[in-house]
Amino acid sequence: MALEFKKLRGNRIYISLPKKEESKLIVDENTKDALNKELLTKMSKLTVYAVGDIVTDILPGDVVLVDPSKLAQGTIIPLSDKRDVLMVSPFDIIHIW
Repeated sequence: MALEFKKLRGNRIYISLPKKEESKLIVDENTKDALNKELLTKMSKLTVYAVGDIVTDILPGDVVLVDPSKLAQGTIIPLSDKRDVLMVSPFDIIHIW
């Protein structure tokens, strides 16, 4: 899989955001971010997109359970026009499915 970046450094994990249906409503960016975070709190199985160079026990493609309280605090990173990921810490991963 070709990544949109050369290397993810440190103790970080990128989680693929789940697909969501396009809304016919037009909302501002703050509302859009709030809706995205609300959607993430409902997700119990998320796929790892990439891991930092010092993460050893979690691999890209692993399906994980992320601490729901950390999902709302996670940072959404736009990697390209078509892909956004959520950045979390390995310590936020509760288990690997």
